[in-house]
Amino acid sequence: MRKIAKKALLLTALSVVFLTATAAAADMGTGVVDADSLRVRVEPSTDASTITYLTDGTQVQVLAVLDGWYQVSYGDYTGYVSADYLIFTPADDSAAQEAEAVTETVSAVSDSAGTDNGSAVIDGNCSYVNLRSGPSTGHEILTTIGEGSQLDLLSVDEEWCLVTYDGQEGYVNAEYVYSDGLSVLVTEGVVIGDCVNVRSGPSTDYSIAGKVYAGERVTLTALADGWYAITDEDSGVSGYIRGDYIREYVPGEASSIGEAVVEEALKYLGVPYAYGGASPSGFDCSGFTLYIYSLFGYSLPHSATSQWNSSGEYVDRADLQPGDLVMFCDPSRSNGKACSHVGIYIGNDEFVHAASGSSGQYIRISSLSEDYYDGYYKGAKRIG
Repeated sequence: MRKIAKKALLLTALSVVFLTATAAAADMGTGVVDADSLRVRVEPSTDASTITYLTDGTQVQVLAVLDGWYQVSYGDYTGYVSADYLIFTPADDSAAQEAEAVTETVSAVSDSAGTDNGSAVIDGNCSYVNLRSGPSTGHEILTTIGEGSQLDLLSVDEEWCLVTYDGQEGYVNAEYVYSDGLSVLVTEGVVIGDCVNVRSGPSTDYSIAGKVYAGERVTLTALADGWYAITDEDSGVSGYIRGDYIREYVPGEASSIGEAVVEEALKYLGVPYAYGGASPSGFDCSGFTLYIYSLFGYSLPHSATSQWNSSGEYVDRADLQPGDLVMFCDPSRSNGKACSHVGIYIGNDEFVHAASGSSGQYIRISSLSEDYYDGYYKGAKRIG
């Protein structure tokens, strides 16, 4: 069952509260650091990433008072510090009252975000969907729900959502349900930039909360104005990434990614060959296939032989489809291993690969019918 974007709802509400508090209470008070080294974090949590460190005795501007945390400003930095290590001096009584109001508001937001229910909308280029008594088309239709209608999302189970609409509880096809700007079927995204900044807010004007790298899977919690709210479970970084650096990942769609893989692979034509390379600055053959498939959420080993032995399913040459890995074995170059080269089939008996031969050392397209590749053709693997 999918969690209903609790964190995104909380972050959005907190952003509104904090922006209001900052504007209304810029002179709320000051604070003095009472620790050898105090972390300033992007969110009021010890799990949040660190923006900078403040030394003992540093004075900061206090913008908001939270439960165990202060929102502070220091130079070009704005973030959160533990109340245990800051000596706070309110500017006046009204500021202290403002601080209490902010704290109460934040608490209310936190409580509301802690429920399992979430707001959703019918979308997906349909004029209406059926609300059914059970999670299949064989169940009774209770009513119809028009495009753009709001409903309460209770849970998501594979292809169906349990919802309440106009006082009725029932099931709708998950394909047409969106929550916080995202299809409820989308819970993860794959980073498609080499080194992407995660911002503390949905704009390049916000500070950098951390970085993520090509091929990493991140949890998606919301989409608004072209920015995804994300969490990287491995690094603990949370924040926002511009939409053109994320590819939404939907489990179960793996078998249809071949054309998208080819489209992505062809963007790198002309990139130079580099032994051991696995980035757009230079690729070797298996580094290229590894990198391209990482952008779709797959982890391939950095070796043509290993990709042959442990990745995907074997495919007959007559059944090749775009996106399949095609392998070759030249005994003079394989050192006794199963494969010496790998590329990505693009259709029409052609493949794209990181070539290292005398005809050019760069990403290029070749034909399986060429004498060399036809003679040393080993086989193919289908990923996903």
